[in-house]
Amino acid sequence: MHEKNYTNELFQLTTQLLEWNPEYYTIWNHRRRLLRHFFDHGNNNSNNSNSEGNSNHIQQHLTTDLTFLIPLLRKFPKCYWIWNYRLWLLSEASRLLPPSTTYKLWQQELALVGKMLSIDSRNFHGWGYRRKVFAAMEELSTEINASTDASMTEAEFEYTTRMIKSNLSNFSAWHRRSKLIPRLLEERNASFDERCRFLDE
Repeated sequence: MHEKNYTNELFQLTTQLLEWNPEYYTIWNHRRRLLRHFFDHGNNNSNNSNSEGNSNHIQQHLTTDLTFLIPLLRKFPKCYWIWNYRLWLLSEASRLLPPSTTYKLWQQELALVGKMLSIDSRNFHGWGYRRKVFAAMEELSTEINASTDASMTEAEFEYTTRMIKSNLSNFSAWHRRSKLIPRLLEERNASFDERCRFLDE
Protein backbone atom coordinates (compact mmCIF):
# COMPACT_ATOMS: atom_id res chain seq x y z
CA MET A 1 0.00 0.00 0.00
CA HIS A 2 2.93 2.35 0.55
CA GLU A 3 3.60 2.04 -3.19
CA LYS A 4 -0.07 2.74 -3.96
CA ASN A 5 -0.46 -0.66 -5.54
CA TYR A 6 -4.24 -0.57 -5.85
CA THR A 7 -4.87 -3.89 -7.59
CA ASN A 8 -7.58 -6.53 -7.52
CA GLU A 9 -4.93 -9.00 -6.35
CA LEU A 10 -4.26 -6.92 -3.26
CA PHE A 11 -7.99 -6.55 -2.68
CA GLN A 12 -8.40 -10.35 -2.79
CA LEU A 13 -5.54 -10.67 -0.33
CA THR A 14 -7.41 -8.47 2.16
CA THR A 15 -10.42 -10.76 1.68
CA GLN A 16 -8.36 -13.82 2.61
CA LEU A 17 -6.82 -12.13 5.64
CA LEU A 18 -10.16 -10.88 6.96
CA GLU A 19 -11.82 -14.26 6.49
CA TRP A 20 -9.05 -15.68 8.62
CA ASN A 21 -9.17 -12.96 11.29
CA PRO A 22 -11.56 -9.96 11.03
CA GLU A 23 -9.95 -8.25 14.03
CA TYR A 24 -7.18 -6.89 11.75
CA TYR A 25 -8.44 -3.30 11.74
CA THR A 26 -5.44 -2.19 9.65
CA ILE A 27 -6.56 -4.54 6.88
CA TRP A 28 -10.04 -3.02 6.96
CA ASN A 29 -8.45 0.39 6.45
CA HIS A 30 -6.43 -0.89 3.49
CA ARG A 31 -9.61 -2.33 2.03
CA ARG A 32 -11.28 1.08 2.34
CA ARG A 33 -8.41 2.72 0.45
CA LEU A 34 -8.62 0.13 -2.29
CA LEU A 35 -12.36 0.58 -2.72
CA ARG A 36 -12.02 4.37 -2.73
CA HIS A 37 -9.50 3.98 -5.54
CA PHE A 38 -11.87 1.70 -7.46
CA PHE A 39 -14.70 4.21 -6.97
CA ASP A 40 -12.64 7.21 -8.05
CA HIS A 41 -11.13 5.40 -11.01
CA GLY A 42 -14.41 5.69 -12.88
CA ASN A 43 -15.04 9.34 -12.02
CA ASN A 44 -12.84 10.86 -14.69
CA ASN A 45 -15.57 11.01 -17.33
CA SER A 46 -18.19 13.70 -16.99
CA ASN A 47 -20.84 12.87 -19.59
CA ASN A 48 -24.15 11.41 -18.42
CA SER A 49 -23.73 7.93 -19.84
CA ASN A 50 -20.33 7.49 -18.23
CA SER A 51 -21.61 8.92 -14.94
CA GLU A 52 -24.47 6.43 -14.97
CA GLY A 53 -22.07 3.63 -15.80
CA ASN A 54 -19.78 4.62 -12.96
CA SER A 55 -22.75 4.69 -10.57
CA ASN A 56 -23.54 1.10 -11.55
CA HIS A 57 -19.85 0.23 -11.13
CA ILE A 58 -19.83 1.67 -7.61
CA GLN A 59 -23.09 -0.03 -6.66
CA GLN A 60 -21.76 -3.38 -7.82
CA HIS A 61 -18.61 -2.99 -5.70
CA LEU A 62 -20.67 -1.99 -2.67
CA THR A 63 -23.24 -4.78 -2.93
CA THR A 64 -20.52 -7.37 -3.53
CA ASP A 65 -18.64 -6.24 -0.44
CA LEU A 66 -21.81 -6.14 1.66
CA THR A 67 -22.49 -9.72 0.61
CA PHE A 68 -18.92 -10.73 1.48
CA LEU A 69 -19.49 -9.52 5.04
CA ILE A 70 -22.58 -11.63 5.78
CA PRO A 71 -20.76 -14.92 6.50
CA LEU A 72 -18.27 -13.00 8.63
CA LEU A 73 -21.09 -11.47 10.68
CA ARG A 74 -22.61 -14.90 11.22
CA LYS A 75 -19.29 -16.28 12.39
CA PHE A 76 -18.16 -13.19 14.35
CA PRO A 77 -21.42 -11.38 15.29
CA LYS A 78 -19.73 -9.28 17.98
CA CYS A 79 -16.71 -8.15 15.97
CA TYR A 80 -16.84 -4.36 16.03
CA TRP A 81 -14.71 -3.95 12.89
CA ILE A 82 -17.17 -5.83 10.69
CA TRP A 83 -20.10 -3.68 11.79
CA ASN A 84 -17.98 -0.55 11.46
CA TYR A 85 -16.83 -1.39 7.94
CA ARG A 86 -20.35 -2.31 6.86
CA LEU A 87 -21.58 1.06 8.06
CA TRP A 88 -18.79 2.72 6.09
CA LEU A 89 -19.89 0.92 2.91
CA LEU A 90 -23.43 2.19 3.32
CA SER A 91 -22.17 5.69 4.09
CA GLU A 92 -20.22 5.56 0.83
CA ALA A 93 -23.44 4.53 -0.91
CA SER A 94 -25.15 7.61 0.54
CA ARG A 95 -22.26 9.78 -0.65
CA LEU A 96 -21.90 8.38 -4.16
CA LEU A 97 -25.23 6.93 -5.30
CA PRO A 98 -28.67 8.44 -5.96
CA PRO A 99 -30.79 8.69 -2.78
CA SER A 100 -33.48 6.34 -4.08
CA THR A 101 -30.88 3.64 -4.79
CA THR A 102 -29.21 4.16 -1.44
CA TYR A 103 -32.52 4.00 0.43
CA LYS A 104 -33.13 0.49 -0.89
CA LEU A 105 -29.71 -0.60 0.39
CA TRP A 106 -30.49 0.78 3.84
CA GLN A 107 -33.89 -0.97 3.80
CA GLN A 108 -32.16 -4.26 3.06
CA GLU A 109 -29.74 -3.52 5.88
CA LEU A 110 -32.56 -2.99 8.37
CA ALA A 111 -33.95 -6.39 7.40
CA LEU A 112 -30.51 -7.97 7.77
CA VAL A 113 -29.87 -6.58 11.24
CA GLY A 114 -33.35 -7.78 12.21
CA LYS A 115 -32.35 -11.31 11.21
CA MET A 116 -29.07 -11.00 13.13
CA LEU A 117 -30.93 -9.89 16.25
CA SER A 118 -33.37 -12.78 15.90
CA ILE A 119 -30.33 -15.06 16.27
CA ASP A 120 -28.84 -13.14 19.20
CA SER A 121 -31.42 -10.68 20.49
CA ARG A 122 -29.05 -9.12 23.05
CA ASN A 123 -26.15 -8.39 20.72
CA PHE A 124 -25.42 -4.77 21.68
CA HIS A 125 -23.33 -4.28 18.54
CA GLY A 126 -26.38 -5.21 16.50
CA TRP A 127 -28.67 -2.88 18.44
CA GLY A 128 -26.23 0.02 18.13
CA TYR A 129 -25.94 -0.66 14.43
CA ARG A 130 -29.73 -0.80 14.07
CA ARG A 131 -30.02 2.68 15.58
CA LYS A 132 -27.61 4.04 12.98
CA VAL A 133 -29.43 2.31 10.13
CA PHE A 134 -32.72 3.71 11.41
CA ALA A 135 -31.32 7.26 11.55
CA ALA A 136 -29.87 7.01 8.04
CA MET A 137 -33.16 5.75 6.63
CA GLU A 138 -35.08 8.61 8.22
CA GLU A 139 -32.67 11.16 6.77
CA LEU A 140 -32.92 9.64 3.30
CA SER A 141 -36.68 9.30 3.58
CA THR A 142 -36.96 13.04 4.14
CA GLU A 143 -34.61 13.75 1.24
CA ILE A 144 -36.52 11.67 -1.31
CA ASN A 145 -40.00 12.18 0.16
CA ALA A 146 -40.29 8.45 0.78
CA SER A 147 -42.33 8.85 3.95
CA THR A 148 -45.29 6.55 4.45
CA ASP A 149 -48.47 6.80 6.50
CA ALA A 150 -46.84 4.77 9.27
CA SER A 151 -44.18 6.53 11.31
CA MET A 152 -40.81 4.81 11.44
CA THR A 153 -40.81 5.55 15.16
CA GLU A 154 -44.06 3.64 15.62
CA ALA A 155 -42.70 0.67 13.68
CA GLU A 156 -39.45 0.67 15.63
CA PHE A 157 -41.33 0.90 18.92
CA GLU A 158 -43.43 -2.11 17.92
CA TYR A 159 -40.22 -3.95 17.05
CA THR A 160 -38.88 -3.40 20.59
CA THR A 161 -42.22 -4.66 21.94
CA ARG A 162 -41.87 -7.92 20.01
CA MET A 163 -38.26 -8.35 21.08
CA ILE A 164 -39.06 -7.76 24.74
CA LYS A 165 -41.99 -10.18 24.64
CA SER A 166 -39.69 -12.85 23.27
CA ASN A 167 -37.08 -12.17 25.96
CA LEU A 168 -38.01 -10.04 28.95
CA SER A 169 -34.36 -9.65 30.01
CA ASN A 170 -33.33 -8.10 26.68
CA PHE A 171 -31.82 -4.95 28.16
CA SER A 172 -30.70 -3.67 24.76
CA ALA A 173 -34.33 -3.69 23.60
CA TRP A 174 -35.44 -1.93 26.80
CA HIS A 175 -32.77 0.72 26.29
CA ARG A 176 -33.80 1.27 22.67
CA ARG A 177 -37.43 1.51 23.79
CA SER A 178 -36.62 4.12 26.43
CA LYS A 179 -35.01 6.32 23.78
CA LEU A 180 -38.03 5.99 21.47
CA ILE A 181 -40.75 6.79 24.01
CA PRO A 182 -40.24 10.60 24.25
CA ARG A 183 -40.18 10.90 20.47
CA LEU A 184 -43.18 8.61 20.08
CA LEU A 185 -45.27 10.70 22.48
CA GLU A 186 -44.17 13.87 20.72
CA GLU A 187 -45.19 12.50 17.32
CA ARG A 188 -48.56 11.46 18.72
CA ASN A 189 -49.06 14.97 20.16
CA ALA A 190 -49.96 13.24 23.40
CA SER A 191 -51.51 15.32 26.15
CA PHE A 192 -50.26 15.22 29.72
CA ASP A 193 -52.96 12.71 30.71
CA GLU A 194 -52.22 10.54 27.67
CA ARG A 195 -48.54 10.54 28.52
CA CYS A 196 -49.29 9.48 32.08
CA ARG A 197 -51.55 6.64 30.92
CA PHE A 198 -48.95 5.51 28.39
CA LEU A 199 -46.19 5.40 31.00
CA ASP A 200 -48.43 3.63 33.52
CA GLU A 201 -49.08 0.89 30.99
